[in-house]
Amino acid sequence: MTLPALLLLAGPAPPPASPPPAPKSLILISLDTTRADHLHCYGYPLRTSPALDRLASEGIVFEKAFTQAVNTGPSHASLLTGLAPIAHGSRINGVPLNPEFVTLPILLAKSGYRTAAFVSGYTLLASQTGFNRGFEIYDDKFAGQDRRASETVDRAVAWLKTLPKDSSYFLFVHLFDPHGKYDPPEGFAEKFRVGKYEPISDPELIPDYQRLETPGGGFSKDPLDYVSRYDGEIAYADSQIARLLAEAGDKPTVVFTADHGETLVDRDYYFSHGSRMNEEALRVPLILRVPDRGLRGKRVTGMAQLVDVLPTVLTLLGQPLPPRLAGRNLLPYARLGAIPPGGVVLSEGHAAPMTVGGHHLVFPPRGLIFSARGDRFKLIGYPTTSGRIFELFDLEKDPGERTGVLGEEAARASPVYSALDLYLATGRAPEPPELDDETKKKLRSLGYVN
Repeated sequence: MTLPALLLLAGPAPPPASPPPAPKSLILISLDTTRADHLHCYGYPLRTSPALDRLASEGIVFEKAFTQAVNTGPSHASLLTGLAPIAHGSRINGVPLNPEFVTLPILLAKSGYRTAAFVSGYTLLASQTGFNRGFEIYDDKFAGQDRRASETVDRAVAWLKTLPKDSSYFLFVHLFDPHGKYDPPEGFAEKFRVGKYEPISDPELIPDYQRLETPGGGFSKDPLDYVSRYDGEIAYADSQIARLLAEAGDKPTVVFTADHGETLVDRDYYFSHGSRMNEEALRVPLILRVPDRGLRGKRVTGMAQLVDVLPTVLTLLGQPLPPRLAGRNLLPYARLGAIPPGGVVLSEGHAAPMTVGGHHLVFPPRGLIFSARGDRFKLIGYPTTSGRIFELFDLEKDPGERTGVLGEEAARASPVYSALDLYLATGRAPEPPELDDETKKKLRSLGYVN
């Protein structure tokens, strides 16, 4: 079996269906560090996302979507190429995508689309990613590490106003706000100070860049202080997405997703991402609004992934697909209301010193960790300096991934073992160049570099 064949999450083919009317334009919105389960349309009890809830009611909600990488650059590289990180080679932040790989903006620009991107965080600067290829405008000029959603949306809306009527365009908007440090504008956190959380077991495990200072010179140990601000960041970004969608109208196809999630108080890896492969980091929202009214208000079960976005939207726009994609067109499954079981989603993260099963793990420099998630079982692999260490979880019985079942369920979990073995055996990405000190400093301030 080839790698592309594996990553297609092969299952029973859906029945053929007539394609919906081809839209003329596409808006892709990525909200950094956003957990699906903190959006109201995904079942969160607090109303953090009225604009996205409305978008969900007008479109297709994929209930279980997953990222290919728990870091911003590699995840977006998979989103824009339809390729797994092991294939496109941009496997850590700060390593630009090789120009040999064709991206969504390049494909659409060749077909005559106007193209523009407006990004909000350091990790998506053109110098860090190479994503500017194919975009007429790649707006990444801002002071500091990031900018507020309002500034990014202002610039995106201004660009939309310059387009001639009936233009075909592709607009990519990346908003950074839910990424730490959680600091929503005034009024956006207070309304979400609801609920109770277990105390933080060891406050020293809260990352330095996330710590909320207190008047006495220390930092808050109250989990609600952090979670309410995280929810406030989502709500604020949602208010700006509402502005963007109001300007765009209902004609363009809209894709909304996130690059990865965030561990909040789920485990002792507090308020972070990048070095854990648990569900709260891997599961992302994926909402698609298309012209076909028959697909409005649809909710789709089964596993989707970010590499599915490119083949889905290219098919929708009537564009040919590049070869050897890792993803597949999701529209036929949207009509069914379900993606068939039997597939495996493969994801990566960067390795950092950690304790697993009572063992302190040490990794080679710039090492990676991996997960293979099936419908029921999930395998996490840690290639340490002493060999590979694995964790296996039965998500049906243990959705919180608290108790490993490596010995007792290995036989029934053989598909995820086979999938991860094949993924790791299909090729080695080129050794990435060493990051310069300034890049390391900026990434460290965002919690990415140890």
